Amino acid sequence: DYSYLMYKLKRNKMRNSLFIISKLCMLAFIILLAQGCQENYEMIDPPMMTDYDDDLDEEVIMQKGLESYFVTQFGEGEMDGSSWEQALDVAGFRKLLSGSVDLSKSTIYMSQGKYVMSEESGLGVIVRKNVKAIKGGYSQFSEGTDVSARNIDTYVTVISGDVNGNKQADAGDCGLLLVKKGIIAIEGVTFQYGYVSEADASTTECGSGIYVSGSTGDTSVELTNCVIRDCKSTVTTSLKQGGAAVFILSGQVRLNNVKLLDNTSVGRGGAVRCNSKTAVALMNNSLLKGNSHSGSWGNGIQMSEGHICMNNTTIIENEGTGAALNGGGSFLLVNSTIVGNASDSHGAVRCETGIGGDTKFINNLLIAENPSAPSFNLNGSSFEAFSKGYNVYQRVTGITMSPLDTAYPNAVNGTLNEEGVYIWDINQLGSVKGYATKQAVIEVAKSFNPVASPIVNLGEVFVEWVGEDAFGVDQRGATRNANKMQAGAYDAVLPN
Repeated sequence: DYSYLMYKLKRNKMRNSLFIISKLCMLAFIILLAQGCQENYEMIDPPMMTDYDDDLDEEVIMQKGLESYFVTQFGEGEMDGSSWEQALDVAGFRKLLSGSVDLSKSTIYMSQGKYVMSEESGLGVIVRKNVKAIKGGYSQFSEGTDVSARNIDTYVTVISGDVNGNKQADAGDCGLLLVKKGIIAIEGVTFQYGYVSEADASTTECGSGIYVSGSTGDTSVELTNCVIRDCKSTVTTSLKQGGAAVFILSGQVRLNNVKLLDNTSVGRGGAVRCNSKTAVALMNNSLLKGNSHSGSWGNGIQMSEGHICMNNTTIIENEGTGAALNGGGSFLLVNSTIVGNASDSHGAVRCETGIGGDTKFINNLLIAENPSAPSFNLNGSSFEAFSKGYNVYQRVTGITMSPLDTAYPNAVNGTLNEEGVYIWDINQLGSVKGYATKQAVIEVAKSFNPVASPIVNLGEVFVEWVGEDAFGVDQRGATRNANKMQAGAYDAVLPN
């Protein structure tokens, strides 16, 4: 018994020792495992706060105060915008424009791609600051900060409203840009499929394409070598409707070599609308074609109020009723071709310039494809407009033309070339009464000074903007004979 008792004591002692040893081993293993995990784990800093506050899946650190920002459709690298390899994506581009980052000394370079201005239907991006420049048309294979690989026709940059992705402007899509303040220059960009509905529009925000509302001193959008196409406004309220491509409630829009194509409104300006005395539109070497509205007034442009200066611009093949160019604002029409469609009894230009206005036109080709419609209709005895000569027209109503104008009641034979210039043969007219000189046109342009304009000496401002040389070329860029200029935006370069 004693031997058995000693055996049990030794066995229990050994069992306890093994238990303790096993516990110690397990504890050591846990400590080693924890240490191993700690060595392989990298702490992640909390995300930095940025200007991004809506539709980004992750926080992005945006460099602020850069002279150059780079943007691609899907973004690259850290997406801080500092180079093509770190380019902002479309969401970053939107927030760069709408956020607090100072862009007054910054140029934004955009590569080929589609940049949709919202994740949902409604109004587009609202801008309230200066932007030195937005430039599109860069190759998606650009590297570093190189901006030499640029071709706006090959590397098409599209600012789009096509939220639902069906390649048309309709319900579910959004507007493009609403500029409420700021001086902004945009080059080489196509604006497409902007959309605004009656439900989304208000009296101060109702644009489907580019909408401008601010003072002329601090609110201006200048487009160069751009296209605005396939935008649509379904707004029905008269004060808010129209201007599917460009709606100027107040402030300035300057269009230099811009095409406005196939935009659609319910009424009052298939493409462009100016809607107050403080709205100013300057146009040079531009084309309005294929725009339309289903209501009335201004198939291409409606100047409900405001002021427009136009040189070397063609308005043609715009559908609806109420004249190709219509309104009660002030018009300076120079070296331009305006064609009313065959089904519109109001013709090419319908003018209601009243007190405080100043409408002048010189060296234009004014055509009404409807054989009974006027080329120019001054609508009402209390309004006034002045031909300064050298216009070729078919029929007029309510106005006495200059003795230096040429009436040609028959159809004018012409062809619209692929660049958007209406080429016509002056030989069909025989001998016109006279030809404008470059200097005469410049003098008329400089004299344009509507009392109601928020810009004093508006004509002089227009001449300074385009430069005097712009009045001595045609819409193609061909140099005119400065002493014998052909009427309209096309010039065959007539010999002396």
